[in-house]
Amino acid sequence: MITGKFHEPAFIEPFSPFWWECIVMVIVILTIVVRAPLHLKKINIKLYANFIALFFLGNYIFENYYNYSNGYWNLKQSLPVHLCSISYFLCIFLLFNFKQWLAECLFYWGLAGGFHSLLTPEFTVGMEGYNFYAYFINHAGLLLVVAFMIIHLNFRPRAKSWIWVFGYTQIVALGVGLVNYSVGANYMYLAHKPEVENPFVIGEWPYYILVLEAVALLHFWLFYLPFAKKNKAIAH
Repeated sequence: MITGKFHEPAFIEPFSPFWWECIVMVIVILTIVVRAPLHLKKINIKLYANFIALFFLGNYIFENYYNYSNGYWNLKQSLPVHLCSISYFLCIFLLFNFKQWLAECLFYWGLAGGFHSLLTPEFTVGMEGYNFYAYFINHAGLLLVVAFMIIHLNFRPRAKSWIWVFGYTQIVALGVGLVNYSVGANYMYLAHKPEVENPFVIGEWPYYILVLEAVALLHFWLFYLPFAKKNKAIAH
């Protein structure tokens, strides 16, 4: 069993000057990567998507190697079972092989997870060295692929997809809860609250989970709204 040393989380204060520097850089890079095929007409979208997927895969491998070699890889912090980690693997899979229902999962999970992770950054194993860059690649990457799917892969969430994905989320949470119980971890923050301040984390365990469930459902509905009118028109 691999049990590296537990690392105290690190944080970036939201709306601090350094936070703004990071967010502006993220926005610039995401805009360039997503819009490049619109200006470079000879780019093959499939090959371009595969290249992004390989970059994400390489980032994941190197991040884990980095933490393992520095003694930070441990079962309580490093398993890819946070919802953002699961979404990250969906990014890689979908860029290689697009599937509508998995894309819908990424759409809702990736937008919610990516947005809040960048709004209130919590570096689980610290922000030294490569972990700082990996955090932004992992979470901004979710937003990048969602935008990429919409712009270049003609993705549109289907009617009621937000309800179905909320149901899938409960199944995932149950599985992650079993992982938490097995290794004494706090993946998906099911065992106790995240340490970073977030206005949607209200109350103590287990009540904050119920609040987060309601907030997640609201987020999913809001994400679907821009597509609702078009789906309704198609249905009629």
